[in-house]
Amino acid sequence: MLLALWSATVASAAPFEVRRSRESPEHARLVLAPRAGTGRATLQVLFSVGRFDEGGMPGLTLACQHVMLEANRRGRYDALVRELFGANATLTLSTGLRQSGFTLSAPREDFGRLAERVLTLVLAPQLDAARLEDALERTGQDPSLTVADDFLESVLAQVLSPEPRFKAPVPSNAQAVQSFSDHDVQAYMAGPLSPRNAVVIAAGDFDPEALRRTVARFKGGSPSAVTRLQPQLPVTLKLPAMSDINLLAYPIELNDARQAASARVVGVLLGQRMEQRFRRLGVGYAQDASVLLTPWLDQLVLTLPARDPSALDLGPFMLEEVRAVREGRVGAEELALARAEVLARLRADDRSPAEVAQALAASVHAPAWYSPEVEAALAALTPESLTQTVGGWLGEDRRIHLLFTPSVLPLRSTAGARMRRR
Repeated sequence: MLLALWSATVASAAPFEVRRSRESPEHARLVLAPRAGTGRATLQVLFSVGRFDEGGMPGLTLACQHVMLEANRRGRYDALVRELFGANATLTLSTGLRQSGFTLSAPREDFGRLAERVLTLVLAPQLDAARLEDALERTGQDPSLTVADDFLESVLAQVLSPEPRFKAPVPSNAQAVQSFSDHDVQAYMAGPLSPRNAVVIAAGDFDPEALRRTVARFKGGSPSAVTRLQPQLPVTLKLPAMSDINLLAYPIELNDARQAASARVVGVLLGQRMEQRFRRLGVGYAQDASVLLTPWLDQLVLTLPARDPSALDLGPFMLEEVRAVREGRVGAEELALARAEVLARLRADDRSPAEVAQALAASVHAPAWYSPEVEAALAALTPESLTQTVGGWLGEDRRIHLLFTPSVLPLRSTAGARMRRR
């Protein structure tokens, strides 16, 4: 049964257009953003599984990703590498906390052929046991096995989730990875890394119908749901770090275009306000206010790296700016400038297949984040409607306030305490 939710049927794509469909619950979800004339296209194949889902076998997700490419009877990886090089294309893999996948970028004329090769490898893998040892050895040499770039998401998960696996995740190591058996690998690929747990995203200059037909060939696997967090708020903590950093986070909802537009604008507004405030004070090296989208919780996050000993003093200024926005102290001109900046970024990114694919990958659980309706919602946003939407998000009872500071001893010196309260 075809469960299609196509947002348009014409070949030429409107700005911010996104088409979503799914052949059946056993198939991968399909998210397409065709942009004719860009000359290139980006494919992402995402699975709803990551380092926090490995059931006491750290490194298993990354190992299976390497196996799909390097120990797969569906194709030779060395031949694929030569094809990628000849086509000026790239293929990378990523392993996150709750989401992992593959990203292909290729010129339009080669995209369809290469996308079919990659989809066959990762959505219908057949383990070649003779090459398993080499693939596991390559995994042990992969820097991403022990070095992750999702520190902030990891810390917030540890702070907000009561599940023990998030409190002190066991680090991966090459020796443990190389001990995985073919049974371990096959079971993981047939379950969490199966088509029914996948999302296939394509953006840029490609043939949408051809890609849809290709994806429809692959199905099966056991469902692996990602549970959304229900944190107990508010939270105020000190955490060990090399230098002082203030962090504020507020859970947000992205159920419709107005909420998505409001979240984008409020991040820009707070970023501009903090920059002006701290520039006048002459403190702080840098600041940021942005939306962090994750499969388990979406948050507005404000960070301020600061000079010692000013970090403890800057927190109240951050809170004052949040309070001003929450209470509606935003002028029409200020809102118009922030709204124009958001729209300019969106329009620029919409012509970049890589940027569109990345935005869609981050928001597979929140389709409203990237859609044609966001542009209309931005145009309709007023100071009053912004306050109505974000006022509830920015309440003090929903605040997560973390202070990273050298004054808190690291884990090994606190008898197992991951953090301590102020």
